[in-house]
Amino acid sequence: MYIGLDIGGTKIRGVLVDAVSKKILSKFIVLTPKSKTAFLKTLDTEIVKLVGKNKISGVGVGLASVVGEYGFLGKTSKFPFMGKWNAKKFFAKFHSKVKIDNDCRCFLRAEATLGAAKNKKNVLAITIGTGIGSGIMIDGEIYSGSSNSAGEVGHIIIDGNKTFEESAAKKAFQKYGDRSKIIGIGVANLINVLNPDIVILGGGGILTGKVDLKTVRSVAKKYIAPPLAKKTLIIKSRLGELGPALGAAIMSQKS
Repeated sequence: MYIGLDIGGTKIRGVLVDAVSKKILSKFIVLTPKSKTAFLKTLDTEIVKLVGKNKISGVGVGLASVVGEYGFLGKTSKFPFMGKWNAKKFFAKFHSKVKIDNDCRCFLRAEATLGAAKNKKNVLAITIGTGIGSGIMIDGEIYSGSSNSAGEVGHIIIDGNKTFEESAAKKAFQKYGDRSKIIGIGVANLINVLNPDIVILGGGGILTGKVDLKTVRSVAKKYIAPPLAKKTLIIKSRLGELGPALGAAIMSQKS
């Protein structure tokens, strides 16, 4: 059995996964607390309930942040109360084998193993929720970059002097309404740079239907420059909101 955790700015999701079948045996979804004490207590309580009497072989953790080997590299806007949190040390009490990565790369792992990106070599997975991030696969390998920060697409400038995240994530939807056109432009920019086989969209904005995929596709096609790249598939995640947690569990199984 393996634990997979997706720790986001709005929600924390956890799954208990069978190593052979990759099936989710139990799960939890809770709102992310806004203080360090409540955050750590909630994690501890929910994981204990999730594990029950099962023997755990590993823990995988996806964090909505730029991460290092042990956890957050520094203060993050989604978890300003956590500071430079050593997540690996915290989770070691549940099992000594703990692996940590960015939540978007965990999302990509799940889709590449069990979902829409299975058997694809060049993949871009974008999550649109509290923030915007991505996982990138090149020639069948997940790309992390020289300092483990590849995929921070939410920080590209896309609308005047606003970032992609400021223009099209959760707060932008709440303030301005439908941001599907902006998302389509962002997706086109990334396709122009990376030329993936497929783009998979996930996160709360996609899964709740706030993002109009038809608009995203039509706008992206307008701004994609290479003629053949205009045929790039842009689809919704097949694994739903537990995908990143499932991807974290899959990550924990690898040596």
